[in-house]
Amino acid sequence: KGLYNEKYPLDHVDDVDREVGYDIEGLLWVENTGHGAEARALKMEELLDLLEEVKGLYNEKYLLDHVDDVGCEIGSDAEGLLWVQRTGQGDVRPQAKAEELQDLLQEV
Repeated sequence: KGLYNEKYPLDHVDDVDREVGYDIEGLLWVENTGHGAEARALKMEELLDLLEEVKGLYNEKYLLDHVDDVGCEIGSDAEGLLWVQRTGQGDVRPQAKAEELQDLLQEV
């Protein structure tokens, strides 16, 4: 194990979930056991948390270019003038106000 650990320092065989052995022909083998889907789910959650942190730091540094703002496009024209285009559903309040007024009219 010591020679293997010296040759491959990033792959220590003394870990609890690893076993090293030799077959009949003298070929070295390493068996890794893990926790399966649960370990992958935890790792995925950890990676998503790190991604959110990085997005937050990026958004702080580049205020005009938010990573998650799907309805916002930023660019510049041929003269270098910066432009921002926002797309979306618009203001929903006027429609809600109109529906409220229609309800009031029906009551009268």
